[in-house]
Amino acid sequence: MAVLRAVCPRWTKSTSTPVSRLLCRRKFTSSNRSMGANNAKSISEAFLNKFSQGQTFVRSQLLDANQLRLFSLTLDRPHLWSSSNSSSGHDLEDKEPLSGTPIPPYYHLVYFTPAQLPGRLGLDGTDASFNPDAPFTRRMWAGGSCHWVGANPNNASTQALLRVGEMATETTKVLSCEPKVIGKTGEDMLVVRVEKEFRNSKDELCVLDRRNWVFRTALDPTKPATTVPKPAELSVSELEQAATGKVVREYNRDEAMLFRFSALTFNAHRIHYDKPWARDVEGHRNVVVHGPMNLMAMLDHWRDAKAPSQDGDGIFFPEKIEYRATSPVYAGEAYRVMMDEDAVRQKVADVNVVSNDGTTCMKGTISDWS
Repeated sequence: MAVLRAVCPRWTKSTSTPVSRLLCRRKFTSSNRSMGANNAKSISEAFLNKFSQGQTFVRSQLLDANQLRLFSLTLDRPHLWSSSNSSSGHDLEDKEPLSGTPIPPYYHLVYFTPAQLPGRLGLDGTDASFNPDAPFTRRMWAGGSCHWVGANPNNASTQALLRVGEMATETTKVLSCEPKVIGKTGEDMLVVRVEKEFRNSKDELCVLDRRNWVFRTALDPTKPATTVPKPAELSVSELEQAATGKVVREYNRDEAMLFRFSALTFNAHRIHYDKPWARDVEGHRNVVVHGPMNLMAMLDHWRDAKAPSQDGDGIFFPEKIEYRATSPVYAGEAYRVMMDEDAVRQKVADVNVVSNDGTTCMKGTISDWS
C-alpha cells in the first residue's frame, strides 16, 4: 500500500488535538451512553453543540501525482483528460501525470482521506470523525453538491484549479444536523451536511464541496439481516427503448475495482469489500458500489460527451453538480449512466445512474458555465 504513505495529512484547529481524537473520544463517555437511544432530536442537538462555535478543521496536503495516476487507472481511465493535446495526454499506464496538470472534476476525493487509527473506526469500518452519538452511527453518502468555483472559463487567465504537485488545503465545517423519518419504515435518522473548501497553494478557492450524510441506527451483527432480492433485468428491447435519444455509458463494476477504490480513498466502510458483512449484517445482496464512484461516473460521462465540442487542450470543468443517491448499485450487476443527447449542448444536463432492472440509483444535474 505504498501509495497511501505518500502524505499524512494533519487536522488543525484552535488546539493541536487531531479532529479524529477530538470527536471520537466523546462517543465513549458515560454522558453519551445515557442519552435516549432513539431520541433523534436530542442527539441531533448534542451533535450540533460540538460545533456550536462554528469551528473549522483544516488540513494541508501535497497533491501527489502517483496517487492520482492509480486512482484514474482504477476507474479504467488511462487518460485524465480526453484530448491528446492536454498536459496529461499520455497513457497513465506508462507514466504519472505531469506536474501542474489540473485534477479532473471530483478526483480530489483521492486526497485528504480519513486518517484514523483502526480502533477509532466505526463498527462498520466508517470514519467516525463527524458521527453523531449512538445509536445513529451507520453512515451512508446520500448526496450533495459540488461547485468548481475557480474554473470559470470566462476568466481563463485567473482560473483557480487544483493541480498535480501543489500543496492544497481542505477546510471542513458542519452546516447542519437534522432529524428525519424514513417514510417507508418510520425509522428515525439524522441527516448531516458538511462543507469542504479546497484551496490551492495561492490560497485561492478552487472547489466548494457539500456532502450530505445519512446516519441510521446501528445494526446488531449477531442478528442476520434479510437480503434484498435482485429484480429481473429489463429485456434487450426494453433497454434499447430506454436509451432512445440518450447518450449512454454502460458499467459493471467488479469487487477488485471496489477494493482498489476503497484502498486509494482509505475508505474502510465494510459494505464495499466485506461481502459477509454487506449481506448478513446490512442485508445487501453483494458488496455496494461507492456512491462517489457513481458521482464521478456521471461527471466523466458529461465530460466525454462534451469533449468533442471543446476547443483548446480539452481541459474543462462544469460549473457545478447537484446529486442524490436513491438506491444501491451492486458489484457484478450491469447499470448505465444516461443523459439526453440534447443536453450535451445545453447549460443544464440531467445525468442519471440507472440499473438494468430500471431502478434509478443516482440523480444528478450538471450545470455548464454557459
